[in-house]
Amino acid sequence: MPVVQSNSSAVPSSKPAPRATAPLRAALILSALYFLARFIGLFQSALITALLPPFAADAYKYAFALPDFLNYLVAGGAMSLTFIPLFSSLWDKGKEAQAWRFYSALASLMGFVLVVLTALLMIFAPQIIVITKPGLASATKEGTFETAVAMTRIMLPAQLFFYLGGLFSAVLNTFKRFGASGWTGALYNSVAMIVAVPMWFASAPYGSSPHNPLSFSIGILMGAFIGNFLLPLIALRTGPAAQRPRFSFRIDLANPSVIRFFKLAIPIMIGVSFPVVDVWVVQFFTSDLPAGEFSRIDNANRLMIAAQGLLGQAAAVAAFPFLASKVAVGDFRTFSEFLRTGLRRLLFITLPVSVLLVLWAEPIVSLIFGWGNFNRTAAIEDTARCFAMFNVGLFAWGAQAFVARGFYALGDTRTPTIYGTILTVLYIGLCAVLKKMGFGIAGLAFATSVGAAGQFVGLLILLDHRLKNKRYNAPLGIDRIAGTLVRTFVSCFLMGVAGLLALLIARPLVGETKGSQVLLLVWTGVVAIFVFTSSASRFEIPEWAWLRDKFARRRAR
Repeated sequence: MPVVQSNSSAVPSSKPAPRATAPLRAALILSALYFLARFIGLFQSALITALLPPFAADAYKYAFALPDFLNYLVAGGAMSLTFIPLFSSLWDKGKEAQAWRFYSALASLMGFVLVVLTALLMIFAPQIIVITKPGLASATKEGTFETAVAMTRIMLPAQLFFYLGGLFSAVLNTFKRFGASGWTGALYNSVAMIVAVPMWFASAPYGSSPHNPLSFSIGILMGAFIGNFLLPLIALRTGPAAQRPRFSFRIDLANPSVIRFFKLAIPIMIGVSFPVVDVWVVQFFTSDLPAGEFSRIDNANRLMIAAQGLLGQAAAVAAFPFLASKVAVGDFRTFSEFLRTGLRRLLFITLPVSVLLVLWAEPIVSLIFGWGNFNRTAAIEDTARCFAMFNVGLFAWGAQAFVARGFYALGDTRTPTIYGTILTVLYIGLCAVLKKMGFGIAGLAFATSVGAAGQFVGLLILLDHRLKNKRYNAPLGIDRIAGTLVRTFVSCFLMGVAGLLALLIARPLVGETKGSQVLLLVWTGVVAIFVFTSSASRFEIPEWAWLRDKFARRRAR
């Protein structure tokens, strides 16, 4: 369990005001840190697909499924989305001692459960992998299956570090201290590579035998300990005295906050919400495909997630504590206005980025992943098609996460989970149909984008209906959001047409070198961005005026 301050330490009679970060500034800080983490993660993924043979690269990526499921079940969304409002409510009411008792009870109980579940999953990993990825049971996939099982067992204990680190980060975010929690991803990925790569090369000195791919799983375990556990713990213990955790081991199921936590968290834990299981569904449908196919769609997904982390995820994470604080004081009109304004601005930014990334799909994939074992025309083209299909729904991924935070801040975890579960069933059916029709991994990527769009639109309608209730009397104003959405869509259409023409004109004039891919990025980007900004100005989109004024004020400083 975490190393923490003794209960006998003197508790200050009054807490200092936390050093709050404004929502926009917090989003920018987190965007930069998430971008760094995703960039390092992409480099890590590119390194793995360049070094590992296709069967081992697939095994490494399949090995994340079971640990990720355990992390989500015990810690993931339930930790950040339900712990923060409860802890924040106690803290804001001056009940610091009760807040830390809640923290201790949750860390003790869930930590114990996690240790037991980890042990069971390590024992039954082979059987579970066969059930969830039946294609790996084939004799032709024997090497992939055995490697995936071994890697899974090494990675599973890392979930204890993810859980405890998630709890530390949730406390930090409650105090609106986003810096340390934002750095966890970058440090995690960096340590994973620093540990794994030397072990990989040392496992086969002078080329005497095949390299050991398990070194990359060991790197993940060490990265989780240092990046996700140690870093936020140090940040907590070196912060203001009143914000340093006071822990004592206790299994307190009668604690009112613990009871409330489970009432809110259980729907998330047992639900099969679409944003959680989409990758697992893709793994199920790709497990019987030739070696290397899953690595291609997974690399494409990681590229899209990097953009999502830079834009939508940062905005949602930064907004949540502020939304929770407005609910705590009953200021629902400000709550609704914050959601509406933030969502309009998020859509205005993510929609053109989606179009730009679709246009840039092949050059980006070639530059990032076109090395070593992965530097083959078929691999790059398949990955680029998947990346383009994923980016069709990039705007929806960011927007649905932002809207979902509105439900969680209101203390409603059931609605998004129930809706997401229904959507998941439809998504699985769509994946099965597209695969049967022969659309391959690009079809699975497109199905994911359709699911993300359905998640966003459905949650938006449901949240607006909730906020129209007499209890809140603070309608979200979908008509105003739709106005921004429609005008931005038109600008993006013009941008996409211009960018595509620019790409078609330039492609025959440049070669296939890495330098030519950079030229394509620059040329296509200049044309597409010029058309979008001109159209946004012509259509008088309010968010364009807001963004332009932000840049103007920054230049004037």
